[in-house]
Amino acid sequence: MEKEEFLRLLPKLIREDDEVKGAIITALSGVVATKDDITRIIDHSDRRFEAIDKRFEAIDKRFEDLIGQIGKGFEDAKRERMIIDSKIEAISSRGSESLEKTILYLLNDKLIQENIQTAKIKKEELLYREGTIFWENYNTDIDVLIQNGKTILIEVKYHPDNRDGFHLLKNARLYKLQFKKDYDNLMIICLEIKRINLEQIEKQGIKVIAGKVIE
Repeated sequence: MEKEEFLRLLPKLIREDDEVKGAIITALSGVVATKDDITRIIDHSDRRFEAIDKRFEAIDKRFEDLIGQIGKGFEDAKRERMIIDSKIEAISSRGSESLEKTILYLLNDKLIQENIQTAKIKKEELLYREGTIFWENYNTDIDVLIQNGKTILIEVKYHPDNRDGFHLLKNARLYKLQFKKDYDNLMIICLEIKRINLEQIEKQGIKVIAGKVIE
C-alpha cells in the first residue's frame, strides 16, 4: 500500500478497527507525555513567564528612571539659564521687577524653609518730598511682606553689598515716615553675597537669605 493511500485510510481504520487503534496507541506510548510530564512543562513555562515579567518590570523601572533623569536635566538647565539671565540683567541694570521675580523663583525652596510666602510680597512706592533722609522729591520702592501679623521690609538683589544694606535702612526710615507705621524686620534676599558683606549687613539688624555665600 502506498504511503498516501495509507494516510488516507488511517482515520477510518482508527474509528472502525480496535486492533489498529490499539497498535497505534502502543506504538505512540513511548513518546506521548504523561500527566507528570505535562505538569512539569506547565511549571517550566510558568517560571519562564515569571522571569520574562521580571525582565519587563526591570525595563519599565529603568525607563521611568531615565524619564526622571531627563526631566531633572531639563529643570537644571532651566535654572542655569535663569541664573545666567539674571546675572546679565543685574549687570546691565541696577535692578528690575522681572529680575526680582526670577531671584524669588530660584530661591523658592529656601524661602519656603524660612517660612517666607513670596506670593504675599507686595511692592510699595515711596516718595520723599522733604530732604533729610534723601533729597527732595526722591522716589523709590520697597518690597513689603505682611504675614503672621508682622511687617517685613525686603530688598531683592542678585549680588548685594554694603550699599544695598545702607539703602534698605534708609528706605525703612522713609517707609515708617510715609505710612506712619512701624515695621518688624528688615531682610535682603539674594542669589549670592560675599561673606564679608553678609556679616556687615547682618550687624545692622538685617536678615540675609542667600542662595550662595562667596568666601
